[in-house]
Amino acid sequence: MEKKVTRVSPAAPVDTIENMGTPSHHKSLISLHYNEEAVDAENDGAGPAEETMTLEQRWIRDNIKMRKCKKFVEKPMDVNSDSLPPVRVPGKVSSGIQSEVEPICKCGFPRSSHDPSLSSASSAMDDWKVDSHTRSVRTNAFGTVEFLGFGENERNYVRVDVNTKMEDMMTLMMDVWGLEKPNLLISVTGGAKNFTMKQKLKEEFRRGLMKVARSTGAWIITGGTNAGVMKHVGEAVRDYGLVSASTNPIIVIGVATWGCIQNKEDLVDTECRGKWPASYRLGKKQRPKESFLDPNHTHFVLVDNGTQHQFGVEIPFRARMENSIAHLKTNTGKNAQVFVPVVLLVLEGGPGTLETAHQAVANNTPIVIVQGSGRAADILAYAYQNSTGEEIGATDQEGKTKKITQTIFEASVEAEIRNQVEENFGKKNLVSHCEMVKETLKNRDLVTVFEFSIGSRGSSKDIDRAILQALLRANKDQIFDQLKLALAWNRIDIAKSEIFTDDRFIQPNMLFEIMQSALILNRVSFVELLMDNGVNLKDFLTLKRLLKLYNHRDLIDSSSNMMQEINKNTQLYQLLDKKRKDGNEKYISLVHVGCLLQDLIGDFYTPWYLLDSKVRDLDVEYLLDGASAKSMGMPGIKKGILTMATGKKQESMVDDLTADEYQVPDFDNPFQELFLWAVLLNRQEMAKILWKGGKDATAAALVASGMLNSLSRQTDDTELAKKLKANSQEFSNLAIAVLNECYDLEERKAQSLLIRELEHWGAATCVLLAVESNNKKFISQTACQTLLNNVWMGHLSLDNEMLQLLLCVFVPPLIFPVIKFKDENSQDAIAEKNLEERAILKDKKRKLEKQRTRNSIPLKEEKEESQVHYDSKPSALSFWKMLYYFYTAPVIIFAHNVLSYVIFLGLYSYILLVKFSTDVSVEEIILIIWVFSIFAEEVRQLLSQYSIYERITIYRTSTNQNASHIVNPGASNHTQSFRGKNHSFHPPPKMLSSSTKNFNTKLNSYITDPWNIVDVATIVIFVVGIMLRFLPYEETLEAARCVMALNLVIFFFRILHIFSVHKQLGPKLVMIGRMLKDLLYFIIILMVFVVSYSIAAYSIMFPKSELSFVLIYNVMRLGYWNLYGELFLEEIEMEEPSCTGDPLLYGNSTLPRCPTAVSRYVVPILMGFYVLFCNILLLNLLIAMFSYTFEITQMDTDSIWKFMRFNTIREYCDRTPLPAPFCLISHLYLLLQQFSRKCCKQRGNKINSLIKRFPSDKARELVQWENMIADAFMNRLELEEKKNIENRVINTQESIHELFFKLDELQDLQSTTPGAQGGGHLSKTPVNINQIIKMPPQMDKRLLALEEQMQQSTVALNWIMKSLQDKEKNTKNVAPMLEDKRENEKQKKEKDRALVKNTVEERKRINYKARIPRYPQSLVKRFPVPDDKVGWEIPFPEYDPVLYEAPEVKSHPYWADTIDLVYMKPEERIGKIKFNEYDNKNKIDRKSYVGTYQVQDGLPLNPAGRTGLIGRGLLGRYGPNHCGDPVVTRWKRNEDGDLVMKEGKKVLEFVAIFRKDNELWSIPGGMCEPGQKVSQCLKAEFTEEALGSLINDNQMADKIKSDLKYMMEHGEEVYKGICDDPRNTDNAWLETVVFNYHDDTGKVLHPFLLRAGETVEAASWLEVSSSLILHSSHLYYVQLVAEKLNAYF
Repeated sequence: MEKKVTRVSPAAPVDTIENMGTPSHHKSLISLHYNEEAVDAENDGAGPAEETMTLEQRWIRDNIKMRKCKKFVEKPMDVNSDSLPPVRVPGKVSSGIQSEVEPICKCGFPRSSHDPSLSSASSAMDDWKVDSHTRSVRTNAFGTVEFLGFGENERNYVRVDVNTKMEDMMTLMMDVWGLEKPNLLISVTGGAKNFTMKQKLKEEFRRGLMKVARSTGAWIITGGTNAGVMKHVGEAVRDYGLVSASTNPIIVIGVATWGCIQNKEDLVDTECRGKWPASYRLGKKQRPKESFLDPNHTHFVLVDNGTQHQFGVEIPFRARMENSIAHLKTNTGKNAQVFVPVVLLVLEGGPGTLETAHQAVANNTPIVIVQGSGRAADILAYAYQNSTGEEIGATDQEGKTKKITQTIFEASVEAEIRNQVEENFGKKNLVSHCEMVKETLKNRDLVTVFEFSIGSRGSSKDIDRAILQALLRANKDQIFDQLKLALAWNRIDIAKSEIFTDDRFIQPNMLFEIMQSALILNRVSFVELLMDNGVNLKDFLTLKRLLKLYNHRDLIDSSSNMMQEINKNTQLYQLLDKKRKDGNEKYISLVHVGCLLQDLIGDFYTPWYLLDSKVRDLDVEYLLDGASAKSMGMPGIKKGILTMATGKKQESMVDDLTADEYQVPDFDNPFQELFLWAVLLNRQEMAKILWKGGKDATAAALVASGMLNSLSRQTDDTELAKKLKANSQEFSNLAIAVLNECYDLEERKAQSLLIRELEHWGAATCVLLAVESNNKKFISQTACQTLLNNVWMGHLSLDNEMLQLLLCVFVPPLIFPVIKFKDENSQDAIAEKNLEERAILKDKKRKLEKQRTRNSIPLKEEKEESQVHYDSKPSALSFWKMLYYFYTAPVIIFAHNVLSYVIFLGLYSYILLVKFSTDVSVEEIILIIWVFSIFAEEVRQLLSQYSIYERITIYRTSTNQNASHIVNPGASNHTQSFRGKNHSFHPPPKMLSSSTKNFNTKLNSYITDPWNIVDVATIVIFVVGIMLRFLPYEETLEAARCVMALNLVIFFFRILHIFSVHKQLGPKLVMIGRMLKDLLYFIIILMVFVVSYSIAAYSIMFPKSELSFVLIYNVMRLGYWNLYGELFLEEIEMEEPSCTGDPLLYGNSTLPRCPTAVSRYVVPILMGFYVLFCNILLLNLLIAMFSYTFEITQMDTDSIWKFMRFNTIREYCDRTPLPAPFCLISHLYLLLQQFSRKCCKQRGNKINSLIKRFPSDKARELVQWENMIADAFMNRLELEEKKNIENRVINTQESIHELFFKLDELQDLQSTTPGAQGGGHLSKTPVNINQIIKMPPQMDKRLLALEEQMQQSTVALNWIMKSLQDKEKNTKNVAPMLEDKRENEKQKKEKDRALVKNTVEERKRINYKARIPRYPQSLVKRFPVPDDKVGWEIPFPEYDPVLYEAPEVKSHPYWADTIDLVYMKPEERIGKIKFNEYDNKNKIDRKSYVGTYQVQDGLPLNPAGRTGLIGRGLLGRYGPNHCGDPVVTRWKRNEDGDLVMKEGKKVLEFVAIFRKDNELWSIPGGMCEPGQKVSQCLKAEFTEEALGSLINDNQMADKIKSDLKYMMEHGEEVYKGICDDPRNTDNAWLETVVFNYHDDTGKVLHPFLLRAGETVEAASWLEVSSSLILHSSHLYYVQLVAEKLNAYF
C-alpha cells in the first residue's frame, strides 16, 4: 500500500478550529480564492528606501518571513461540489469536467498568484509538499489594522512563516510591539462555530475573564476569528476590557491561519512596507472555509505555510509560541520570579477541544472548564463531578509511603459519558473520544470546573478565582511557587484562601524573599498578610535588604532594563541619585539616605545613618556585588568629611576584613526604616501599614507629614505635588487623631508624649517635629496648647489672672499673698520627680562604670544613692523659692522684657528729641549699653541653637557607644567597621552644609526667623549711626540723626513681635506679612504702567532733555504721584512768562521749562487713561488680593495664633530672667559657667521644659500606651469605613444583583422542569434536585432514589386506603405491583459493567493508545486516523503519516537497529533487514506473535493498523519489539484476614508501578534484551521496577528470591500478541507476553513488600477494577486475569 511521508517539526496541539461551516455558494471558484500576489523581496530589487522606514518596519522586514508556493501543481476539482475541495487530497485523481475557471494549485491559490517563471508539474498526480514546494520570503502583511465600523482603535498584525523562530516572535511582541511580560497566559479553546450560552453565564464569563486579565496582567490567546469562542472573548474585551479605567491594558492575541482569513487582501502591502493602518471590513456573508478577523482582539499573528483554506496550520505554531511564553519569567523581582504560568480555558467545543484538553493535561497544564457552555465542556464537567479521587498509598524508592490520587469512574458514569459523547459527536471515533475524556481527568489537580448555578454566588469573581485556583492546585505541593504566583497576580484573596490555610505551617524565615519582592512591588496587602503569618521584620530587615530596596536591585531584569528605567523616573531616585553622583558612588548608600532625610525633615534631625560608624563605613558595593573597586590613596578624605558632617572625630579604621567577616546586623526598629523608605517613595498605603506596626505613632506621622510636604515643594509635577500634599495632610490628621485620643484618655501622659525625647527620631520631640514641619494644625490642638500653657506659666498656677501677674510685676511684695503656685505635693509630681532623679542617678552610675572599667576605680554606689531621698515628705515653698519660681516663669520674663523694651523706646525717643547733640550725655551712654545688651542677647540666642543640637549629639554619642539599640549586640567585635583602612568612602559634599554641628548651619537656623533679621538690622543701623555720631563733622551729626531716626522706626517695628502673644493681634501680623508679599508682586506689575506712562508723558512734555539723575527723578515723580491724586496740571498747562523755553534760562534754573504745546492736550488724555487703569483696575486688584489673603488667614486665625504663640513661648523659655540691659549680668554668668565646664571637661544639663528624657521603663510604658491607643483608633477607623454609606450601597447592590440572579435561575428551572405547568398531581418524571440545590453526585443519586420510592409508596398507600373503605370482603381491586428498585439497579449496573468491558476490548481492537495525537516524550503530532480507518484493508487515500525517530534511537544504541531504513529509498531497503524470521545478525526474533505481517517498500507494517506516524519513534527495532508483562495478583483481605467481596465476587489485587513519564499506573514490565527469554525478562523487570533496592537487602534477599522462584514456577500465560502502546508506529510496535502469577492462599504474597525502582516513582498493590486508568493496554490484561480467576472487575 502506498503511503506518503511528511516530515514535520515537533509541535503539540493546543487549540483546534473545528466544525467550520461550508455554506453553499453560487459564485465561481475564482471568487472563492484569494489571488495573492506576493513580492519576493529577496529577488525584487525595487524595494522601498531603507532610510524612509521606521525601526519597526525595518526590523519586521529583516526578520519576519512568510511562505509562498514555488511550484504549481494543478489540483483536480469537482465543479459540481457546493464546497471547495480539500486543499490536499494526496493520491486522489479526478477526471472532472473541464471548466473555464482558473486552475488552482494544490496549495489552494490560483495559477495567477504564482510566479510565471516557476515550473509546473507535468501531471496532477505529482505530489505537493509544504516543505519542498514552498519557500520563505519577506512578509508583505504587517502593520496596524483598523476595523471599519468598529471605532478608530488600531491593532497590530503580522503575517509569519509557520517555521518562524520563537526568539524572533518574542522580540516582535515585547520589543517591537512593546508588550510587557505577562504574569499569566490564558489559552482559550472551544467551539469555532457560533454557539449560544445563557445570558447570565455569558455576562459572568466575560466579566470574570477580563477581571483576571486586568488584575494579573495576563495575555489571552485565542484563534483570532470572529466566530465561536473567539468571538465571545472579543466581546468580553469590548464590553469589559477596553472601557475599563485600569492602567493595565488587556492583551488578547489572535493566532489564526493566514489562508483561512477572509478579505486578507486588505492587509497586504505589495511594497513590503506594511500598512499603517490597513482598513479591514467585515462582510455580511462568510465564504466557505474562511473567517473574518475579530475586531476586538488587540494583536494578530497570522500563520502562513503557503497554503489556502487549510485549517489547523496555526496549531503547532501556537503551541510553540505558548511554550516559549511559558518559559519567560515574570517581572516580579528575582526573588519572586516564576515562569509564566499557563492555563487552558475550555468553553463549549467539539472533539478537537477534547483533544486539546487531553493534551494540556498530558503537558501538566491546568485546565478550567466552563460548565453550562455546552458540548465538550459539559461532558468534561460531568465526568469530573461524577468521578471520585481515591488516594492510594504507594512506596517510593526510599521505602517511604506517599499518597497518589487515582481517578475512579463507576460503570454508570462511564456509560453516561459514552451516551453524552455519542449524543454530541456521533458514533464516529466514539471510543477514542470517551477515552480522551477519562484520561483528561487522570490528574484531578489539573482540572477545575467553574459551575455557574443557583447554588453558587455567580459573581464575576468566581470564574477568575477558578482560573487562579486551578494554577495553584497544579502547584499544590510547591507553596513558594504558589506564593510567587499570587504575588505576581496581586491577588491577596487567593493567597488567603488557598495558601495561608489552617492546615499549613510555613516557616517565617522562608518567606523573607517573598517579603522583599512584596515591598518592592508595593503589594501592601501581601506585606500585611506576611506579617500576620509570622514574618518578623527584625529578622527580615538587614542592611543588605534595605540597601536593595533603595537601589531597586531585585527589579532589574537582565533581559530588559524596563524596571530600572521606571525607578529612575521616581522623585526619590532622582534626589538620591544626585547625592550619589556628588559622592561618585556606584550605589546609593544609607549615608545618602540620611542626608536626604536631614534635608527633608530639618537640620534639627540627625539620622543615625550619619552617626553609626557601621553604616558610615559600610562598603555598599561589596555588600551588593560581592566585590568592591578600592579607591587608592584617599583614606583620609572620608574621615575628614564625616568629622565636619557629624561634629565628632572618627576613630581609626581597622584592617581590611575578609568576606566571611561581613555580618549584617539587625535593626532595632525595622518598622521605622521601612516606614521612611515607603514615605520617601510616596507609597501611602504601604507607609500606613508600617506606621501602624511601628513605635512612636505620633512622631512617625509627624515626620511623614513633614517629609511629604518637603517633597511636594521639590517637584515640578503639579499632580505629584497635589498627591504628596494630600498624603502629608493624611498623616497629619493621623497624628492629630492619635494625640487627641491619648489626651482624652489621660491628659498627663499625652503631654509627656509631646515632650518625650525620641531616641529613634534624632532625640527630638513631637512638638519640635510639628514646629519644624510647620504643622500649625497639630500645635493648635488642645493637648499642645495645654502643654504650652503649663510651660508659659512655669511653676505658677494657671488660676492666676493676667491682671494679678501684671500687678505683681509692678508691685513685687504682692507676689506672696496674690500669686498661686502649682501644687508640688501631688503624688504625680513626686513620682515624676523621683523618676527624674532615678534617671539622673542611672546616668551617673553608667558614667562611673565606664570610668571604672577604664581606670579600675571602685564604684561608690551607696554614696550616690544616699543623696536621693525618695520617701521624703514634701515641704511648703520657701520665700526664695517663690521668688525664683515667679521671676523664672516665661510669662514674667516676657512681661519684664516688654516693660524693658518700652522703656528703651522711650529713652531712645527722648535722646533723639531732646538730648541728641555734639555733647555725649549720660542717657546716650545708657542707650549704647542697652543696645549692646540687646546685641549680647542675640549672640546668646545664636549660640543657644547649639544647646538643642548638642543635646542630640550627646544623646546619640552615648547611645552609640553601646549600639545595642541599633544593631545586634551579638555581632563580633571585628565587625564594628565594615571597611578596611584602604577602602576610601566619599560622602556627598551636601553633608558639609546639612550638618547641625557647624556655625554655618546655626547661622542658617538663626536667620530663618524674620524677627532675628530685624534685630540684626536694627543693631547694624544703630552701630552705623553711632559711628557717624562720633565723627568730628557737623554734616555727619545730621546724617547720624537721620540714621538713628530710621533706626528708631525699625526698633518700633520690632515691638510688633510682642503682639504675637495676643489672640487677636497675632494673626494680624501674619496678614501683614502675607500682604507684603502680595504687595511686592503687585508693585512689579504696577511699575510696568508707571514707567511706561512716565517716560511717554515726560518725553512729550520736555523733549531733548539732558541725561542726569534729576531727569530720572523727574520722570518717575510724574507717574508715581499721579497714583495718589497729584496730577501736576499746573506744570502741564504752564505758559510763559511763568516758564521759558530758552535752554539757557531753564538750564541755570532761572525759570522752569515750559512744556510743549502738544503736551497740553495729549498728556492729560494719556494721564486720564493711566489713572483709569492704575487707580481703578490695578488698585482694586490689590484690594482683591488683600481681601483674599485676609479671608484665607482669617479662616485659620486660631491655628496661626497658636503656632506663633509657641515660637514666642519657646523663645522666652530660653531667655535669661533679667531683661536688658541687666541681662549682661546673666550673660557674664553663663560665660564663666561655660569656661568652667570646658576646663573641667563637663557637659551641662540645662533643663528645657519642651524636651524631657524619661527613664527607659517609663519611656517604654509611654510607647506601649501610645501604640495601644493608635491600634485601637485604626481598628475603629476601619470599622467606621466599612459602615459608611458608600460601602452599604455597594453591599446592597450586590445583594440585589444576587437576588435577581436567583430569581432568573428559578424562572429558568420552572420553565424547563417537566410537569411544572401540570395540575397538582405528582409528576412521574423526577425533578433533578441537583438543578436547585448543588450537592455531591452520590447524595443526589440517593435523593432521587428516595423520591421515586416515595412516589411508589404514595400510590400503594392510596390503594390500601381505598381497599379499607370497601366493605366487601372479596375486593376486586388488584394490588399495584411495586417495582423492585434493587433489581432494576442491579440490572442497570450489569448492563453498564458489560458496556465498560466491551469498551476495554474495543479500545484494544481499534489501536487507540497507538493513535494518541501527541507522540510520547516529544512535540510531534500524529496524522489523525479515525477509528474506522485503522485497518490497512480500509482505503484511506488522504493518509499522510508523519515521520519521527527519537534522537536517542538515531544514535544507534545497542538495543536499536543500526540501519535507518525509513531514510533510504525503497529500492535500497530490500534485504537490509530480514523480517518475519529470526535475525541471526542482530540476534533478534522479528517474528510476530500474531503471524506474518506485511512488508511494503522494505518497511514492515503494523498488523494492528495505522498509527499516523512512521519510523521507529522511541522503539529500537523495526517490526515487532518483544517485551514481557507480569501480572502478580493476590486476593484482597481486610484487617482480620478475611477475603473482601464485591457483588458476590472476590476482589483481586495486583502489583502496579507509577510511571514517571506519563504519571500513570502500569504493570511492571519491560523490553526483552537481545537473546533474552521472556521468562527472564519478566523476572528481571519485576525485580527492577517493583522491588527496587529491597533485592539488595541482605536480610530480605533470600525470602524475596524464594518468593520470586515460587511465583515463576506457577505463572500462567494470559495474553500473547500486540500491545496497544503510545510508542507504536506504522513500522515498529510492541508485542508482549502476559503471565499471571497468582497467590491463591495469600501465604506468599499477602505480606509481600514492594519498593519503587530507580526508573519508576512508586509501587503499590492496586485493587482490580474497570474504573482504573492504566498505561497502554494493561487494563485489558488485568481484565483477562480477572475473568480467568472469576474475580470482581
